[in-house]
Amino acid sequence: MNRSLSITTAILAVSIAVVIHSLSTFEGGPHNGPRPIPQEAVPIWQTSELHWFVRFFMGYLYGVLGHVATMTICPSVIDRHNPTEVLLAQECMKRGRSVEDFDLAPLEWMFDVNDVFIDRPEGESGDPLRVTLLKKQKSPEIANHPNAPLILFMHGGGFTVRAVKKIQSMLIFDELLKLDGDGTMMDSATFAMVEYRLAPEHAYPAATNDCLLALNHLVKEMGLGKGGVHVAGSSAGGTLAMETTLKSLDIVDTFFVDEPVVPFPTTATADDNEEGEWTVDSPSVRRYAYSRMPPVSWLEWSLKAYTGIETVSGEEDNLTLGTITTNVDITGGAMTASEWIQKRNDIDSTTYLLPSILLPRLILVTAMGDPLRDGGLAFKEVYAEALRKEKELLEQNDSKIAKAKGQRADGLPISKAKHFETYSGHVGFYLFEPASFSIIMKEWYDEMYDVWQSRSRKR
Repeated sequence: MNRSLSITTAILAVSIAVVIHSLSTFEGGPHNGPRPIPQEAVPIWQTSELHWFVRFFMGYLYGVLGHVATMTICPSVIDRHNPTEVLLAQECMKRGRSVEDFDLAPLEWMFDVNDVFIDRPEGESGDPLRVTLLKKQKSPEIANHPNAPLILFMHGGGFTVRAVKKIQSMLIFDELLKLDGDGTMMDSATFAMVEYRLAPEHAYPAATNDCLLALNHLVKEMGLGKGGVHVAGSSAGGTLAMETTLKSLDIVDTFFVDEPVVPFPTTATADDNEEGEWTVDSPSVRRYAYSRMPPVSWLEWSLKAYTGIETVSGEEDNLTLGTITTNVDITGGAMTASEWIQKRNDIDSTTYLLPSILLPRLILVTAMGDPLRDGGLAFKEVYAEALRKEKELLEQNDSKIAKAKGQRADGLPISKAKHFETYSGHVGFYLFEPASFSIIMKEWYDEMYDVWQSRSRKR
């Protein structure tokens, strides 16, 4: 009896040890490479700020379920005019990009689904841009409900992978429809998913150009969004939402930025001649360097792939994880407050004071346990500064329009930037914090409704 118990205990102990070992490291992770791990890095199980389920379970399972870190051995620069090189690179990335296979949300069961294919401008490579349009099942035709909103959604995936775009779209749109209750605003709303070109096959600004192309086509050619235009994105899609909004201030009413990829400018000196360098390095990247969602090594590789930086064997071995730099600002100026004001002022002075042209209302989400957290917080400060500058301009004008724009339709003061902090790691709140998800969506819905009411009164 005792011997059997001892053998069973030994087998159990070995099994647990094997599981712990297999979950403690993952292919492409910080333990599997030569580069130094930041001294500030904390094991996932010791990050007490994380949701317990993510801290002890999902935080480790991400490395097993999603293999995006395996892409770090693949070329970060591809000559897309060389078919053999493209095929070899895509074969290398195949395992990492297989995360799209888990995206099994039954869109057709829940919504009316229609694909639109948009021709690219002359001189741009690639097949026509695919945009998937979701609508409430059996919703009225736009002609019968012209004052309907448009929501343009950009998926995440480090600009290199199509990650859970269907699942997130389903959760967001379904929640907005539920919040609408009797269908007053959302009955004919359109939720558009942009299938933008991926890196490294297509480097920056290809993805941004696709999002701008989709937005302009849907609004100006198809006539959508007369009840409000709202831009949204998660992770890398959040970064695209930032730049798309910045370059479409005459169109966008609100934008929802969820845990964006935001590089920081380096502190260059006159001697090192490295002005204009950008890096994902930050206190949150260092603290969460063991993260599986997203892996920091993959974040860096994706940044290189998106900005056309080739990986040279051996050159990065002594660089601390997270400190690789690029000379491309992938936010397109969205991390500069003065750029928001300049874009606003570039609009014709005879129209830029119209209600739809002031800086859009922002809903921003960051997460504890997310290496990208500090980038999102930095954008919060940038946009707050832009709003302060805008307020000063309006006060200088001292016009009736400016005064009216400081109020909601019901006469209450308007808050143009709202920030929510979650605690389930990168994009974890969709599944592990249902209460937080509902609160965030309710805040965004309220902003949409305010825009919709304003448009309805004008018709």
